[in-house]
Amino acid sequence: MARLCALPVLSDDSGRARRFRLLGWVGIGCIIGALAGAAGCLSRSASAAKLLTKPASSFEFRIVGDAQASSWAYRHQAHAYLDGARAGTVELSCDEELPTGANISCVGRVEALAADSWGRSSYVGGEVASVRVVSIVEQSRVQTPVDAARDRVLAAIDSAQGDDRALLAGIVCGRTTELNASLASDMFAQTGTSHLIAVSGSHLALVVALVETSVKSIGLKRLLRFALLTTVMGAYVLFTGGAASAVRSFIMVACSMLAGLGERRSHGLSALAVSVLVLVVADAGIAFDLGFQLSAASVLFIQVFGGYVTFRLRRLHMPRMLAEALALTLCAQWATLPITVPVFGTCSLIAPVANVVLGPVMSALLIAGLVAALACMLAPWLSVAFIPAFALARVSIFCASALAAVPHASIAMVLGIGGATFLYGLAAVVYIGWMRIRGTHFACALGACALIAFGQHVRWRYLAPPEVIILDVGQADSILIRDGSSAVLVDAGVDDEVATALARNNVSHLDAVVITHWDSDHCGGLDAVLDTVGVERIVVAEGAAVNAPQSVTSLDLPRVECVLAGDSINVGRFCCRVVWPCSDVDGLDNEDSIALDVAYEDAGVSMDVLLTGDTEVDEERAYAYAVGEVDVLKLGHHGSAESVDAEVLEMFDPLLAVASAGEGNRYGHPAEACIELLAEHGTQTVCTKDVGDVRVSPAEGGISVSYGRAA
Repeated sequence: MARLCALPVLSDDSGRARRFRLLGWVGIGCIIGALAGAAGCLSRSASAAKLLTKPASSFEFRIVGDAQASSWAYRHQAHAYLDGARAGTVELSCDEELPTGANISCVGRVEALAADSWGRSSYVGGEVASVRVVSIVEQSRVQTPVDAARDRVLAAIDSAQGDDRALLAGIVCGRTTELNASLASDMFAQTGTSHLIAVSGSHLALVVALVETSVKSIGLKRLLRFALLTTVMGAYVLFTGGAASAVRSFIMVACSMLAGLGERRSHGLSALAVSVLVLVVADAGIAFDLGFQLSAASVLFIQVFGGYVTFRLRRLHMPRMLAEALALTLCAQWATLPITVPVFGTCSLIAPVANVVLGPVMSALLIAGLVAALACMLAPWLSVAFIPAFALARVSIFCASALAAVPHASIAMVLGIGGATFLYGLAAVVYIGWMRIRGTHFACALGACALIAFGQHVRWRYLAPPEVIILDVGQADSILIRDGSSAVLVDAGVDDEVATALARNNVSHLDAVVITHWDSDHCGGLDAVLDTVGVERIVVAEGAAVNAPQSVTSLDLPRVECVLAGDSINVGRFCCRVVWPCSDVDGLDNEDSIALDVAYEDAGVSMDVLLTGDTEVDEERAYAYAVGEVDVLKLGHHGSAESVDAEVLEMFDPLLAVASAGEGNRYGHPAEACIELLAEHGTQTVCTKDVGDVRVSPAEGGISVSYGRAA
């Protein structure tokens, strides 16, 4: 007769005890994090005080990590030593690239970090001051065996000789100096596959697999095998630069192996919690490291939702391997969108497909690269072993470029606190109520999202209201003119802030980008514009095209048109009449700027906006009679003291004057003299640094004006 076994019944008391234990661990974690944060702040403050009170020549600097190239110098992270004791970590900039592990004595300037987003990012990353090297007095380098092996591999790869070699250096050695400066980097970013290059758990899993395959025949005991594998993994993390995401992966894999050694079941969430706790205790500032945030968030969602999403995809009769691969990328994107969109202002729609396509290719590239690197370490003449890896790198770049070329592969997007709350709130709902969620629920939710997205696209792509928007892009100029399906951007800002501004205003296509002249604060963000929205043509002043800076000519530009006074550009019901310059210019000076008289007329409603570029009173007097009175004056040269005078104001007689300037700019724009003169004339004045985007629309009996950054 079969014997019945009684199952244990869990009482409410035991459930309550588990909840209290969980809350207790959460509380302990918060206390540890707070203490680590306080210790980090005190340590940074002490280091900053020590560094900022002595000249650069008092210290010896040791370079850690690879250099990052900028347009004017190489940036390095360096430890500063005073009398043999470590004084702190600095951001060191130099005209030449310094190798990892180099020790230098130099003449230079030690300065406090800038009070901007870059300075704050550097501070939480551990740097407490910046050092600008004027001349190097003494330089030496003590190589560790890991450094020597890495140098040998990098010399064989020669990453400066092409994008394929730069990609291989990034994925095998963790060096991205050359890759970050290449077009290939943009392609991987647009396809949402940059994480395949960064050293992560998949890299370490392949390293472990290769080592285990190599020593399988030896028959090592489990303890010795654990020691060997952790040693190799640790050496590889150091070999690739010791990024936070790589260290996190190392701790997680080590925890998993340690659980197996103790004949316990590995638990990914516990391993993730341990790795985060260890890294935060070591340096609480790591919580603000973008790579660490993306790595931890994606692993968390993969651990929690990976199996469930795979199950749902399998229910759609999707093959297991495809379902698992797609589930990984969907979970990772779900977790990281609230982090990446505010930083980069874009969302890759092609990412799920790109990860499925590129994942196997990049894994094969990593394996081929690791095998070749090992061969190269053993004998330099075996560098020919990299040939298959170079071929796979070219295939990877080709696939990334083909996927990035798909229309709307990457779109500009703004995701505020509401969007982040929705995505993470959805995660909480799925986690709590997954047993009650059916396929029909998923279908309805996806259909509703698709319908909302389609409606938004149609509204802003084809039915946009007539308006002129002076965009808040810092100390730069960028003005959007749109009506219905037509949109033109006048000037492209100074950096990628313009892409974010276009995203928050729901712009996906531009008929033209007018570059008034070649100052960097008017054309510096053109690459970001071209990367995020479709652009039909570029418009410049007659004669200016031949003087375009190299940063512009190196881009994949659409057709270029030239205009002079008397020409016009139609934007829906707006007629943008060129009123300056009147003859050929080189486009290099403020007085060469294109000035546009933007007029709207429809059904008795009218509006006139004058966009002056960087022209000032001398040029304005020359074209003022051709313009006459206007409703809105976009102040020339960010509202400098020379942007208007009483005579010009009398001729234009604007109701509203708008200055485009950045918060805390060193020029003092808009100038007090300009503001006072406008006030005396009775003209209301606003500045983008104070109110954000300034939106001006035609209205019955006048104009409608609104401020802010929300669409």
